[in-house]
Amino acid sequence: MADGRIVVVTGGARGIGLAAAKRFAQDGDFVVLADVRGELAQQSAQEINDSGGGGAAYEFDVSQEDAVEELVESVETEHGPIEVWVNNAGILENPGRSADKDMDEHDRVWDVNYRGLYLCCRAVAPRMAERGHGCILNLASSTSFKSMPLVAYGPSKVAVKSLTEVLAAEFGPQGVRVNAVAPHATLSDEMKVRIDAGERDPEKLKADNAIPKMIMPEDVAEGIFFLCSEAAHAITGVTLPIDYGWLVGVTHKAYPK
Repeated sequence: MADGRIVVVTGGARGIGLAAAKRFAQDGDFVVLADVRGELAQQSAQEINDSGGGGAAYEFDVSQEDAVEELVESVETEHGPIEVWVNNAGILENPGRSADKDMDEHDRVWDVNYRGLYLCCRAVAPRMAERGHGCILNLASSTSFKSMPLVAYGPSKVAVKSLTEVLAAEFGPQGVRVNAVAPHATLSDEMKVRIDAGERDPEKLKADNAIPKMIMPEDVAEGIFFLCSEAAHAITGVTLPIDYGWLVGVTHKAYPK
């Protein structure tokens, strides 16, 4: 059992964020679900509490600088020093051509996926550094490693990987670790909506994986928990693929036979 760390998970109301929050709570950590969907976050926090864990919910928009600063201050005032921060909030995108991309949609993806994540890191990392320890975990993507026809989402996740490495080097001397996980297509709630709408084909999503299975939110949550655990105390600046071997499978299968 852990010593009851304070763990903040952005976008924690459902999907990967909620799976991660439940995994931390299972180990005795107190989890804060911070999400723009306030009512859903409250319901999810109550679910964690009803299961014997400890959780709280805050409604906030990760892309708003003042809201990020207020969240960090509120959590530390009401619950204690933040020891783990999981930057999970993000927006998916359907494939398409660059010339057809709506710029409002493009900018919103970047506002959440990169700018919001950056704001959170900037707000919490100095506090962790002052205390001499802490862990930040960012959600990158398989698109951080290979290009796909996702003209806003893909580049935003490349930027997340790069920022993870920059911050790991900057805050490492003060005992703060910064890592990322890079899931491939995961059967999250948002992905289920897109599959039901016919926008994504689950068979195609897993076809190039070395192990042809669909990644579940709980699979990603285990990777998140590991990188934030004492077992990973020597690991920082790493972006860990969680992809059933998609990165190796897609190139292996594409090789001319």
